[in-house]
Amino acid sequence: MNCAVPSGAAEVLYAPGMKIDPASGWPLSAQLAQLLRELIRSGQLTPGDRVPSEPQLARDHAVSRDTAQRALAMLADEGLITRRRGVGSIVAAVQPVTEVQVAPGARISARLPTAAERDTAKAGMWVPLLAVAEPGWPEQLYPADRVVVVVPAQGRESAADPARSARTPDA
Repeated sequence: MNCAVPSGAAEVLYAPGMKIDPASGWPLSAQLAQLLRELIRSGQLTPGDRVPSEPQLARDHAVSRDTAQRALAMLADEGLITRRRGVGSIVAAVQPVTEVQVAPGARISARLPTAAERDTAKAGMWVPLLAVAEPGWPEQLYPADRVVVVVPAQGRESAADPARSARTPDA
């Protein structure tokens, strides 16, 4: 069942039916943060919308209020929401998803970052990084929630990626 969350002049549908899996191995707070992150990134929750409260999140997803609080804290640390005492959590303006063009033959993998990699890539807690290794170039790391990697078909390489053209190949 969807419930409405008041948001200024409009009503926002919130999907509490999305599942949190206690057996997944990921912390429940990370799963809940990822669920909310997807709602924000997809535009289902837009800047200025109120995010469901800690008690509502706990009730809807069968988690503790502390788990809901940790999930909201992660999103606040990432800059996706702002938290105001007496008002609640509000969706902040978010960076758009960007495309990164890579050459055919690039090796792309995903992994959870080290603390240093997370800081360098400005990735949120529990947000995987996309590691892109192109022949002759150092590995580049991108936060998986804000980047789409595009590999052109063989023989149809598109315009050069400004980020790649600014790099110097390995010696």
